[in-house]
Amino acid sequence: MPLNTSRFAARLSRQAVRGCRSQSVAPSCRPTASFSTSTTCRSEWSGELPRWMHTPERMKAPFSPHITKEPSRSVWKVNEDPEKLDNVLKRVLGPDGERMLPDELKWLAVTHKSFDQGRRGFNDRLAFLGRQICILESTQSIITSPPSYQEPENDPFADRRKPFEDPALRSIDNLSNTQPSEIFSMDKLAKFALDTGLTSVVRWKPRMVRHSILHLV
Repeated sequence: MPLNTSRFAARLSRQAVRGCRSQSVAPSCRPTASFSTSTTCRSEWSGELPRWMHTPERMKAPFSPHITKEPSRSVWKVNEDPEKLDNVLKRVLGPDGERMLPDELKWLAVTHKSFDQGRRGFNDRLAFLGRQICILESTQSIITSPPSYQEPENDPFADRRKPFEDPALRSIDNLSNTQPSEIFSMDKLAKFALDTGLTSVVRWKPRMVRHSILHLV
């Protein structure tokens, strides 16, 4: 076991040396003052492509520590066509739905952190915010619906007690029969994603690419 570890470390070191030699050293760009960016750097960055379109140069390592025996097995294609994403947003958000969000936010919403090692941004925070909005909207829909709670039959204490009732609070008892998780269940969300074509524009990468391709086929 130690011998295999030493061989792997030696191979990784040789790969690192080759990667560093093959790359040219970029000129350093230091800020002119603390907590500020120099004007030269800003002018250079202004001409760059948007982050969703490419991996930022400063987030690329000089070499990859992952040694793949067959690189073809790790290839996983995702959608890069803005028009295809706009068509899906029209089906999800309605007419002109693609104009509701800026380009950077549209691509961020459909990017999982497994894609490009999360270097182009990912949608974890947006997913958390979306779950909370779904819970809020479904709860409001439940408590504003007509009351569906029924009194228990053959109540032995019916002649001894009188529960407090208020017209404004009757619909709250609907939460005893229906929960927000039942409205936004996994089955319903999966069907919605398939019907709108959302699964075809999500950018992600499975851990085992070859097995995922065989499963999809």
